[in-house]
Amino acid sequence: MPVYVTPELLSPISPELKRRMQGKSCFNFKVAEASLFSELGQLTHQYFESYRQQGYI
Repeated sequence: MPVYVTPELLSPISPELKRRMQGKSCFNFKVAEASLFSELGQLTHQYFESYRQQGYI
């Protein structure tokens, strides 16, 4: 959800992960892909830190 407040957070995502996007903050997978899940984990951490810096957390 942080991408609604700070859309530039999406700039570093890989093309592979971008293909899984549906809307601005949803990702759809038919099969679990460890590398993309790892990337999502890293992005989630970055988004959490962004919210913390903005005072939402």
